[in-house]
Amino acid sequence: MDSSDEARAFLIARQLIAEHGGDVVRFVQDKIDALTAARDYEQIAAWFVIRNAVALSLGADPTLH
Repeated sequence: MDSSDEARAFLIARQLIAEHGGDVVRFVQDKIDALTAARDYEQIAAWFVIRNAVALSLGADPTLH
């Protein structure tokens, strides 16, 4: 993963946090579960990175909780 992929993941994470608020973790996990069921491994990998970015973003700014 290069820095532009990482930056994109954090951008997506911020958008998801803004859109889903306190339900963002559940939303992302549901997305990963659906992709797992569909065996879409490329997308699962991308969503794991996004999930980590969400977790780091929530931990970095307590006002997002």
